[in-house]
Amino acid sequence: MVDLLNLKIEQMAGLNFKCECGRTHKVDIEKIIVGNNILNAKNSFMDIINSENLFVVADKNTYKSFGKELITLLKRENYQITEFIFQNEDHLIPNEKSVGRLLIEIPKNASLIIGVGSGTINDLCRFLSYKLNIPYIIFATAPSMDGYASMVSPLIVEGFKRTYEATYAKAIVADTQVLRNAPLEMIHAGFGDILGKFTSLTDWKLSKLTNHEYYCEKTVEFVEKARDLCVKNAEKISQRSEEVIKQIMEALIISGIAIGFVGYSRPASGAEHHLAHYWEMDAISKNISHPLHGNSVGVGTVVVSMIYQLMKDKLPKGLTPPDPEYLISIHKKAASIYSPKELGIPKDVFQESIIHAREIRNRYTILQLAHELNLLEKISTILTEKFYG
Repeated sequence: MVDLLNLKIEQMAGLNFKCECGRTHKVDIEKIIVGNNILNAKNSFMDIINSENLFVVADKNTYKSFGKELITLLKRENYQITEFIFQNEDHLIPNEKSVGRLLIEIPKNASLIIGVGSGTINDLCRFLSYKLNIPYIIFATAPSMDGYASMVSPLIVEGFKRTYEATYAKAIVADTQVLRNAPLEMIHAGFGDILGKFTSLTDWKLSKLTNHEYYCEKTVEFVEKARDLCVKNAEKISQRSEEVIKQIMEALIISGIAIGFVGYSRPASGAEHHLAHYWEMDAISKNISHPLHGNSVGVGTVVVSMIYQLMKDKLPKGLTPPDPEYLISIHKKAASIYSPKELGIPKDVFQESIIHAREIRNRYTILQLAHELNLLEKISTILTEKFYG
């Protein structure tokens, strides 16, 4: 039996084992590296760049932070490189335009795609990799989201956020020196995504107890251990502690691996993600800026914990939801935002999101239970008053 809880992140690449839940869990990622000054230890990753014709994708910010240095190294190693840097977008959107641009720019003989970036670059390269059947490697530049080890790509198509089938990265490479220099908002976003596991795992257990949904204890323990390690050191985030940045990055990768274990995003995404998606889609439909996804998830986690608290008498036995005050105390330690009002979510959008966010995805969460009990409007009014006065 694999001692899953004591594996190092590097040992998780290529995992394949029969779990106590009855399923076989596997990780189709060849290599995972999270370390210091990666380019100075090039032998740790050069063996996976075993293709001659590379297509390197970055945006203007990730090019400056890591891309330029990486491309220089690869050219020195005599690789044939075509690079494309998204230059004009202050906030690159993973939409039809961006996907189309990459299809135009990628050379016909490309044999490996290398993404340098975080959420959007990763999603675009993963989707391109899947559609063209060309492997891709992601060099992470921010610990901002848990999609590095995922096998789906959320894209904006015709103004709507939709999740598309994609593929695992061939390798995930992250330099902690680069990660710790990412904008603090992005680091908080990654931490917010990790906090989301408090409610996503509770929602999963709720569905197990209510609907007998498949549930894997080992996967839950795997995610909880990574989450709790980050929470323990939350106050070091604003100091950009390399230790806690590494823990956040590893927890984000573990979250993606857990999704791969069970075949869908249940271990990592519940009602808190439904709220975040609702707020994002509303902003996109109005063509206005919105918070980073993980920051919305972090706020959504507090909101969902309050819904659980308001419904404590309606919950099945054996379910212990997170305490809202505890979650708020973690946010305060990390100096991150926990109020939807402070995050910039309009009052009317927040109120509607409590009622309608469950419609975004067919997944049983506390929002669905509240709907079945005709409590959503009442809860929406109570929480709107609480946050917006």
